[in-house]
Amino acid sequence: MKTYSITRTISLGLVYIVLLGGEASCQEKERRANLQGNWKFSLGDNMKFAKPEYDDSDWEKIYVPESWHDEGFENYSGYAWYRKSIELEVSDKDMLYLDLGRVDDVDEVYFNGHLIGATGSFPPDYMTAYNYHRRYMIPLEYVNKRGKNVIAVRVYDEGGEGGILGSPVGIYHYPNYSQNSLNLFGNWKFHLFDNSEWSKAEFNDDSWEDIMVPAAWDAQGFKSYDGFAWYRKTFELPADFRVDDLILLLGKIDDMDEVYINGTLIGATGNMRRKWARDNEYSRYRNYTIPDHILKAGSENVIAVRVYDQEQQGGIYQGPITIIPRSEYKQFWKRYRDENFEFHEWVAYYLFDN
Repeated sequence: MKTYSITRTISLGLVYIVLLGGEASCQEKERRANLQGNWKFSLGDNMKFAKPEYDDSDWEKIYVPESWHDEGFENYSGYAWYRKSIELEVSDKDMLYLDLGRVDDVDEVYFNGHLIGATGSFPPDYMTAYNYHRRYMIPLEYVNKRGKNVIAVRVYDEGGEGGILGSPVGIYHYPNYSQNSLNLFGNWKFHLFDNSEWSKAEFNDDSWEDIMVPAAWDAQGFKSYDGFAWYRKTFELPADFRVDDLILLLGKIDDMDEVYINGTLIGATGNMRRKWARDNEYSRYRNYTIPDHILKAGSENVIAVRVYDQEQQGGIYQGPITIIPRSEYKQFWKRYRDENFEFHEWVAYYLFDN
């Protein structure tokens, strides 16, 4: 049975990821888009509002960040949507996140129609998260680099202020904490159940679901699933990339895992055959040494992660998700700990079913 500290709140609904602590000193320098100002706004609820092609030209304007009550929508409680269109200049090495401050009470956030995060739980399993800061990673695969990008925020307010309240509100670049790291945050392939063939580099995973890493799978359409599942990530290394003396940082996984690179098992946490996590495996950082020459410079490589979730939330739920040289391990964790905006401070709030 897992045990949780006081910061791991037991309630109902979606898993959500929030950051506790102050602002990073580098945020202003790394900001890519200032989202403070007028957004489009509509009362009510319709999932078509998440689609980037939806025509919101007749919607009201509302200032963000500010409660919708103070913006003229007094005494309204219930569902409402915000939309904002922006253009972004990004490079292939960028690590972007959306900072929304606080939202009263519950939110889901879509970027160009893709769900990138959720905090709290909508009715009928309502659970407020009005006092938690929202920060959500934006996979580069979802970014339109040559035109309009649409952010759509679905909000539910039970009472009180309502809306996007806190600051800063913007898109930021997540800093690189190692000179020669390879970041693997973002979109991975995902499949429920278990098959040893899925560890092989040559396996075709085109038909698999897309999933955000890090974030528990329960928040991404696989609510209440316990058991085996697999993640796969295909990536290409530069021809001059040094492929020896490397470590894979795979964050935290709920509950147990086996990790393969190009079909070779490089590390595991927990006893998968036992199918019982009894040593708080979910709370451990996965730091796995990569055998020399397993990775291939100048060509595609595949990481496959076999996961067994015993109960409650499951999956790769917390970063960092990065490959670094062993010589930079100490430097990486020192910078990681010294900054206020760090993935080790992201807390997955576990929300259980009755």
